[in-house]
Amino acid sequence: MTTESEAKNGSQQRDSTPWRLPSDIWHPTVRRAWLEAAERAWSEGYAETFERRRLQRIVLKLLYWRGIEASPDVNARVFATTDLDRLRILRGRAYDVTDPVDLFTPEQPE
Repeated sequence: MTTESEAKNGSQQRDSTPWRLPSDIWHPTVRRAWLEAAERAWSEGYAETFERRRLQRIVLKLLYWRGIEASPDVNARVFATTDLDRLRILRGRAYDVTDPVDLFTPEQPE
């Protein structure tokens, strides 16, 4: 037999977990659909974040490998860029620029 304080401690431990399903999800089919949707949303966000961080590091590594020292301001601007298309443009420019600030200058139409 458990005491009242043990029962309270046990329920507090279960309630403190951050991975609780909403209370209205009890039917197995609904629960499975909800979990699958949550997993897809998490993995898509994870994949995009992984790709963004990879491109940010590649831009800075290309500059480093070419012997071009990027200032802390340039590093901060590269890491502040979150758009994947923009990061791909920066990666392409990192092959050609001689000054890291030129990564962020808009291209002139020809």
